[in-house]
Amino acid sequence: MTWVILTLVVVAALVVAAFVIEQQRSAMLKRRFGPEYQRALDEHGDRRGAEAALRERIKRRRSVELLDLTPASADRYKAQWRAVQAGFVDDPKGSVTSARTLVEQLIVERGYRDGEGSEAGDGDRMELVAIDHPHLVAYYRDAGRVGPDASLDDLRATFIHYRDLFEAVLADGTDRSGHNGHGDGDGNGNGARRPRIRFGASR
Repeated sequence: MTWVILTLVVVAALVVAAFVIEQQRSAMLKRRFGPEYQRALDEHGDRRGAEAALRERIKRRRSVELLDLTPASADRYKAQWRAVQAGFVDDPKGSVTSARTLVEQLIVERGYRDGEGSEAGDGDRMELVAIDHPHLVAYYRDAGRVGPDASLDDLRATFIHYRDLFEAVLADGTDRSGHNGHGDGDGNGNGARRPRIRFGASR
């Protein structure tokens, strides 16, 4: 009888330990991915499916070796961004479109692709970027939903969200001082504070 009770106690302890570990893993994923965690939850409909998908994306991201930009390429991107930004006053909508295109070009050049080395689609590629910069990608996605009748303030906010992701991905590929390219930084995948490409008086 004593052995039966002892066995039940051990089993119960193991069940509790497994539950606690699972909760800790869930909490870690929520902290790391923030809005991206909620997006996965909405997409998959349940916690287990969402977390399995996020872990699979982490695995895919670890298999990707990002490419550093040459100083010349980095300077070219900075110059292109300044030109796009300067055009915002005369053509806000056109500048927002050009800014998004420039972000996408930079992401491709940095080498975001699947683990087999083949090019990923735009959606898949952004899911990999979200492993490194989940909060910035969430803002980027929200900004992409701005409609054709958006106000000037909405367009400015959209442009700033595009710029923030652009700066983060650009800095990852050029600043190698202690950064490993895996979106560590402040623990939110946003990286350390970086010098801004200023946007008029709004910043």
